[in-house]
Amino acid sequence: MEKKTLKTYLLLISFTIGLVLVVVHFETILGGIGVFLRLLTPLFVGIIIAFVLNRPYEWLNRLYREKCRLKPRTAQILAVVTVYLLAFGAIILLICMVVPELIRNLQLFAASVNQYLLEAQAMLNGFTETFGLPPVDLSDFINTVSQYLGTLSSFINEMIPQIVEVTGGFISGVVTAFISIILSVYLLSGKDRLLMQLRRTLKVYLPNRAHAFFGRLYRIVAQVFGDYVAGQCKEAVILGVLCFIGMSLLRLDYAALISTVIAVTALIPMLGAYIGGAVGVVLLLFISPVKALIFLVFLIVLQQVEGNVIYPKVVGRKIGLPGLWVLLGITVGGGLFGIWGMLLAVPVTSVIYQVLKKDVKKREEENIQQDAEA
Repeated sequence: MEKKTLKTYLLLISFTIGLVLVVVHFETILGGIGVFLRLLTPLFVGIIIAFVLNRPYEWLNRLYREKCRLKPRTAQILAVVTVYLLAFGAIILLICMVVPELIRNLQLFAASVNQYLLEAQAMLNGFTETFGLPPVDLSDFINTVSQYLGTLSSFINEMIPQIVEVTGGFISGVVTAFISIILSVYLLSGKDRLLMQLRRTLKVYLPNRAHAFFGRLYRIVAQVFGDYVAGQCKEAVILGVLCFIGMSLLRLDYAALISTVIAVTALIPMLGAYIGGAVGVVLLLFISPVKALIFLVFLIVLQQVEGNVIYPKVVGRKIGLPGLWVLLGITVGGGLFGIWGMLLAVPVTSVIYQVLKKDVKKREEENIQQDAEA
């Protein structure tokens, strides 16, 4: 047997054996990959933080270099320090503004829950009386809720082991967040050097065609994710502020709580605001069906303004996809990866869409050129 043929057979046999081993031990391999990815969680979170803060960092870096006439290294250090101080300050300010209001609203809701249930019973009885149905008795349910609220302290004592476990998880999360922030500082301050090293490595080990493809892919990913993150955060803040202002003018209860929920859920494309709106309708329904209806109408109007005016202006049409692609991306991403899949569905789908679109256009041009030469 010729040496070349023998080498081909050996490669084929090795590939077959490797494929069989992967199929047989697929769950073990998948579990090992999951453990490895969990170990890299701080790195992934650090990359996300650095990516989110990259545009403010670049703007501050240019400001210090061009306006303040500082040296590049000094401007870089000051830009990193400033952007993290602004980020932490914004988070602390948001917590100080929202948390007290949330606590007050939750206390008000807990103190008035019996009254809400009695009003709900009266409303249901009026509804059943209209249609000639037997009345609804919620007295047992109301007594159970009252007893539960009265024994809340003993319940907390029984939950101490779970609280300890949650506290341990919280401490672990704090440690992970601290490591992620440190990594994001290194990534943000040294991103130019890291990107240069990555480009050199890819150029050495990859063919020219593959290197050019990855270069184009990186530019698309950076542009799409940058536009999406910045625009989606701005849109969520604007939507939450408008919701709070509107609910305050309409004198609706739980304005801060519901506006915060809507602002957070608005980060989920298409479905987020409706999820937050459902929470708001349920909360207001306990107080007054009329207020719940007013809020629902207000939210529908706000959603129309957001979808037709705010989203195109803030997020821009670079992220825009056909509705079928958006729905498909959210469905698949949410089904595979849960909430993170829903959050990242639109930018990932946009990257895939743009790569396919440019590749199809390139191949069409090549086919037209070949036909012209023929």
